[in-house]
Amino acid sequence: MGRKRNQGKARKAAKAKAKEAEALAKLQRAGLSHAKMIEDGTVFVCLHGAGPLSFQGICHEFVTAFRQEFIDAAKKIGDLSTCLIKAEDATKDEFAKVWKDSAKMETTISRFVSEGAQHILEGEYDDAREKAAFARYLEQHIAMVLKQIQAKMNWVKIEDLWRTSDTMSGDVHTLVKFFRKRIPCKCLDEKYEQVKSITKMGMCYNSECPIPCGYVERSKTLYCSRCRNVTYCSRECQKACWTTHKSYCDEDAAEIAEFEAMQRHDAL
Repeated sequence: MGRKRNQGKARKAAKAKAKEAEALAKLQRAGLSHAKMIEDGTVFVCLHGAGPLSFQGICHEFVTAFRQEFIDAAKKIGDLSTCLIKAEDATKDEFAKVWKDSAKMETTISRFVSEGAQHILEGEYDDAREKAAFARYLEQHIAMVLKQIQAKMNWVKIEDLWRTSDTMSGDVHTLVKFFRKRIPCKCLDEKYEQVKSITKMGMCYNSECPIPCGYVERSKTLYCSRCRNVTYCSRECQKACWTTHKSYCDEDAAEIAEFEAMQRHDAL
C-alpha cells in the first residue's frame, strides 16, 4: 500500500509540475517574458494588478490588434493623436464588444499598465511610454464616451506621457508616477524614489517657440482656458499662436460649453 501511495503522489506531483510548466509557457506566449519558475516549481510573475482575463480571449486579441494598427499608422504618419485615432477606427468594428463595455475596457487598460510597469523595471522607457499613451487614451475613452463625464479628449495629458523618453525631455518622473499610481503592488516604489527629483516637463504648443523643442518645466506652462487642450510656456507664445489655434479653440470651446450645459440640465 505504501508503494502504491507513493506512486500516486509521484504521478500527482508530475501532473502538477506539467500543469505549472504549461501555465508558465502560456504566460510567456502572452507576452510576459519575465515570468519564471521559482525553486518549488511555482510559476511566479507579478502582473502588477492585471487579471488573467487581460492575457487571454477578446481583451488579449484587442491589445494585439490595437498596438499593431498603431504601429502601422506610425510608419506612415508619426503624429500621436492621429495614430491613436486610426488604431481605434481600425479596431472599432471587430472589437465593438471591448469599445462599448467599460469592464472589458478596464481589463484591457490593466494589461497595458501591467506591461508598462514591467517595461519600467527593465529600463525600456520607450516601450513604457507607448503603453502609457495607450492606457491613458482608453481611460479617456471611458470617461468621454462610456461614462460621459468628460467633454473632450485631453491630448495634453496623453502627449505629456509620450514625451517622456530619456532621449527627449528626460522626464521619466512623469512616466513612473503614471504607472505607480495604477498598480496595487509596490514594484515601482524603489524606481519612483530614484526619479521623483526629475523635473516634470510640458510643451509649448507655439510652433515658433524660442525654447529648444518647446520643452518647458510643466509647473510653468499655461493652459488655454477656453479649450483646455493646449499649453504654452508664456503669454507671448499664446498670443503668437492664436491665429493658428483660434479655429480649433472655438470648436472645442463650443463643444465643452454644450457638454457642461447638458451636465447642469441633467443635475436639475
